[in-house]
Amino acid sequence: PVLKDADSMTFGDIEQNIVELSTKAKEGSLTMDDLTGGTFTVTNLGAMGIESFTPVLNAPEVAILGVCAIQPKPIMNGSETEFIPHMGLSLTFDHCAADGAPAARFIAHLREKISNIELTLLETLY
Repeated sequence: PVLKDADSMTFGDIEQNIVELSTKAKEGSLTMDDLTGGTFTVTNLGAMGIESFTPVLNAPEVAILGVCAIQPKPIMNGSETEFIPHMGLSLTFDHCAADGAPAARFIAHLREKISNIELTLLETLY
């Protein structure tokens, strides 16, 4: 199912639309309109513990983002080793529609937002 105009929705709107589309899918009542018009897909194999994969682009969509499992990864902090949560992301995109540089900037921006999500959530709570 395609979530249309997601860029202009609030998180609550997105959640509500996902619930509605999921219900229609379970009931077998999706229409062709519900299944067409997508431009960008997010696929999540992380829920199954997959740490890395390459998502396949669904033509004529422009890109697909693969979300991988969150796993603790070692990092050096001075002379000490600590483990931090790490989530892999894989972006497959159509080079005819977009150059590699904007795609790389997208992933970098997404990484920045995800890295600061805890701080952002705390700011909204207080």
